[in-house]
Amino acid sequence: MTSTALPATAPSSSPPSTRDRLLEAATRVFLAQGFTAASMDMVRQEAGVSNGSLYHHFPTKALLADALYAHMLRDFHSALMQPIAGKASAQAGVKGLVRAYIQWVLQHPDQARLLHALRRGGDMTEGAETGAANEQAFAALKAWMEQRVEAGELRPMPFHVWMALVFSPAFSLTQRWVSQPVPAVAPKLRATLEHGAWMAVAA
Repeated sequence: MTSTALPATAPSSSPPSTRDRLLEAATRVFLAQGFTAASMDMVRQEAGVSNGSLYHHFPTKALLADALYAHMLRDFHSALMQPIAGKASAQAGVKGLVRAYIQWVLQHPDQARLLHALRRGGDMTEGAETGAANEQAFAALKAWMEQRVEAGELRPMPFHVWMALVFSPAFSLTQRWVSQPVPAVAPKLRATLEHGAWMAVAA
C-alpha cells in the first residue's frame, strides 16, 4: 500500500467529515514537506476547506499533529491487538504481536513513516488524544501479559521491560523497511524477530 491517504471510506458510506479530510490532508502535507516546513495553510489548501473550518477543528499545528498521531495509533493498535484476543497461548500471542506489527508497517508504510518521523523528530507533544490511545492499548497489553505470567507462560518482569524486549528490535528496523521503494521484510527475518521476542520473555 503506497497511498499517503488514510484508509478510504467505503463507497456506500457518507463522505468523509471535515475533520477526516483535514487529517488526510495533513498526512500528505507532513510527509511531503516535513512537519517543520509544513504550514497550516498548506493543510487547509490540500483539504479544500476554509480557514474557519481548519481552526475550528485544530487551533494549532501541534494539536493537528497530535490528533493525526492518535488517529493513526488507533488504527495501528486495532491491528496489533488481534493476536492476543481470545485464548491465545503466550507463545502464539508474543509471536503474533510481532507479526502484526510488521504486517501493519508493510501495509501502511506512509503512516508508519509519519508516526516515526513525528515521534523521532521531537515534534510531538503527547496530547489528550494520543495519551488516551496509548493508555488503552498499554492497559490491554499489560493485562494480557500479567495473565500469561500468572499462568506460568511468561517470565515475571516490569511491563516496560517486556514491551522493550518484544517490540524494540522491530521498531528499530521500521525506518529501514519503510524507506524501501517497495517495503518488504524477508520471511526468515520475520521468523527471527518473532522467535527472538518469544525467547526473551518466555518462562
